[in-house]
Amino acid sequence: MRTLALCIPAWNAERFLGRLLESAAAQTRRFDEILVYDDASTDSTGAVAKRHGAAVVRSDVNRGPSHGKNELAQLSCCDWIHFHDADGALSSQFVERASRWIDDDCTDVVLFGTEDRDDETGASLGERVWDDVELRRDPVAYAIGTTITNCGIHRRATLLAAGGFDTNELTKYNEDQALHLRLALAGLRLRADPYIGVVIYRREGSMSSGHPIECARAQFEVMKCTAGAAGPRYAREIGERLWHLATVSASYSDWEYVRRCLSLAADLRYVVPVREPLLMRCAARVSPVGAIRARECYVRLFKPALRRGVRRTP
Repeated sequence: MRTLALCIPAWNAERFLGRLLESAAAQTRRFDEILVYDDASTDSTGAVAKRHGAAVVRSDVNRGPSHGKNELAQLSCCDWIHFHDADGALSSQFVERASRWIDDDCTDVVLFGTEDRDDETGASLGERVWDDVELRRDPVAYAIGTTITNCGIHRRATLLAAGGFDTNELTKYNEDQALHLRLALAGLRLRADPYIGVVIYRREGSMSSGHPIECARAQFEVMKCTAGAAGPRYAREIGERLWHLATVSASYSDWEYVRRCLSLAADLRYVVPVREPLLMRCAARVSPVGAIRARECYVRLFKPALRRGVRRTP
């Protein structure tokens, strides 16, 4: 029977790492191995991990989560790996459900459903499942249009053969989508299981919620890399994603990245999304950046509540 490891990159995670490891210990079927990468923490992250029975790999230099995940993948002795952020948790039947897949020779990655919860209250903020039909039909197109989070199990051998996580600093805040696009482009076979197996706690100051501008910029870099790797085949899907990112960047007044997104879309011969209103499509054919600016001015003048509290670039 094939084996499954839990691999956790962690930095200054003493406050919430115990919650994740307790959810791992409460599984109806245990992980075969639990590894924690202590990324030069200045708190007691390593001690918390050891107290819960995890094997700890300690770095004296902070290298980031992608590097940590790659290190753990190399060190693991298991056939399959589940990477999990240190501030999350697992539903009790995650391993049992995953075990139905790990003996399947026709699958390399399985994505499980996720539930968002408020970190302070524990209240559910919603659930998400992935589209198995679309993943099987065209995993590259699906991963371009959908930001896949850290929620799956990966066949270790094919993950490593594809190069693992991208350690490029420019993609650091979008590393999970970068990984799944890399795996899809390498021909790995992706599937989805509707079981809500991963709990994501939303809190202020986390890597995602605390860095929205950096996340948007990292998504641009991922799309840029994908365009270079895929050639013209996915120009439409990448162009749509770039227009969405341009709109997001405009909400933060990040006009440099608005221009970068629209310039790359133009290089891909993608002018404007067909789903935009007619007036927007016409304006974009004259000046894409001008069209985005005009819409953003309209939002700020007539719908200011949509931009209240939004952090902007200097």
